[in-house]
Amino acid sequence: EALRSTYEACAGIMIPGGVDMDPATYGEPPHEKLGRIDPARDRVELQLTRWCIEDKKPLLGLCRGLQVINVAAGGTLFQDIDAQFEGAMRHDYFPTYGFERDHVSHDVAVDPASRLRTLVDLEQLPVNSMHHQGVKELAKGLVAWPRSADGLIEAVESINGHWMVGVQWHPEVFEADDPHARDLFRGFVRAAAGK
Repeated sequence: EALRSTYEACAGIMIPGGVDMDPATYGEPPHEKLGRIDPARDRVELQLTRWCIEDKKPLLGLCRGLQVINVAAGGTLFQDIDAQFEGAMRHDYFPTYGFERDHVSHDVAVDPASRLRTLVDLEQLPVNSMHHQGVKELAKGLVAWPRSADGLIEAVESINGHWMVGVQWHPEVFEADDPHARDLFRGFVRAAAGK
């Protein structure tokens, strides 16, 4: 009841990055390379996301947030990209490995037909990459527009016009200096404001 009341008070929901998702949320046993999980956080974020999908409330997912969107909509994840995705390039440029959070690791091609393209207005978007999980089976109701060079899904959107965007990178790191990152957040704020 308290969570629903909080949800109702919000014009939009943003799901940020964080720890790994518990594979129990998508019906799989844990892989040996699964990192730290937070089942209580999973429950809250999955519920908020499902309500957003049902109500078509604006929803923005960042890194783990993209993964939450996919799982909430019925998809699954690679628990460890390197171990489970053949031909994967490196995606885990974590600060714990000596990389800065603003380390640009690769570009993603942004499809001209995507909502993301209308927001960032770039064909190729340079992104950071600080994750070792990713979308394995894409949920029904979602479309995956950009992918990295190895084929991993880098962003998802709703197919029904609902303002729902999930990106696998961390645009908040670049928001202060990069107008394209700013435009992603501005688009979310405009949608939440009903514009």
